Amino acid sequence: MPELGVLLTPRESGGHEQALFGWLGDAVREEGLRLALFTPTQALRDEARGAGLRPMPFAWPSSAGACRAAALRLLYRWPADRPLLLAPGVLHAAAWLLAAALALRRRVWVYVPTAFTAARMGYRGAAWRDAALTPWLQGVERWITIDEVHAATLRQTWHIDAPIHCLPNVVRLPALAAPLPDGPTAVGTRVAYVGRFEPHAKGLDWLAATLRRRPPWALPFHFRFQGRGPGEWLLRELASALGPQQVALHPHAPIDEALNASDVLLLTSRYEGVPLVALEATQRGRPVVATLESGLARLLPASSVFGFGDERGLRRALESLRDPSARKRAAAHARERQGVLWPAERYGEARREIVQALRGAAP
Repeated sequence: MPELGVLLTPRESGGHEQALFGWLGDAVREEGLRLALFTPTQALRDEARGAGLRPMPFAWPSSAGACRAAALRLLYRWPADRPLLLAPGVLHAAAWLLAAALALRRRVWVYVPTAFTAARMGYRGAAWRDAALTPWLQGVERWITIDEVHAATLRQTWHIDAPIHCLPNVVRLPALAAPLPDGPTAVGTRVAYVGRFEPHAKGLDWLAATLRRRPPWALPFHFRFQGRGPGEWLLRELASALGPQQVALHPHAPIDEALNASDVLLLTSRYEGVPLVALEATQRGRPVVATLESGLARLLPASSVFGFGDERGLRRALESLRDPSARKRAAAHARERQGVLWPAERYGEARREIVQALRGAAP
């Protein structure tokens, strides 16, 4: 009998899913956690296996509606005395699943990196969404988030009284034989976006609109977009409008592929937790430029941070890193701060606490 069930609804992998599979895999190996993992797509199952997990051999339908019905059937069959972990990227994602699980009186745990309100994230009908979600959040038995900022948001904004664990993101890149090289200056400064192509959450709609105006300041920069997601059409239109000399689109691939071909990582998010991709770039010695809303202001130099929608701020941040020596200083600053903010030992302690709490609560 598994000690914990994990039910995922996203159909594509991102940093949140990578972090989830990573710590679950560690808990299986190090603490002997008995796990039942349900993932809706083959891509997610493959990624889970890469983390040492064994997803349940459940045949998920291909359509979104049928997939939702299958998830509800799983909820109905799941033992009522065993905790079930839901892992939305934000609280409002798949809120129907949380409501259904609690209505069926299941013991619900939630792992969420971002605890912002719908109003903070810029959703339509935000006040209604937040009001509808609030009562269901009170029924969650235990919470897991990635740092104290979002734990405080759960307590103060959502008035959560249930226990909250802070489990920091962990970088899991393979070791490099040598540091990433600095690129040639003939093509200008190479700027990479790596991750899920989500126009609203990741701010790609604003970035694409800004670059399509062809501002003169953007000419010395070459933008590389690597990933997949619903905003791919938007980026293809941008690449077609500006040409390959300024914008290139690449499919989902290991992050080292993007970092080897780039000088700077860019995040234009409207909201984030602590983006795993930024921690990976920092470990690889690449500087990061990000919005204040990305949650990285504590990690990056002040010159590398700008407010979402501030074109002048974006320009200033990118231009501050055109010199290779400035990029090295910015990357070194972020590496040092990363060790202070999220020391490696904190992750192991938090993971063991979660497994102990799981077993202590078991009947």
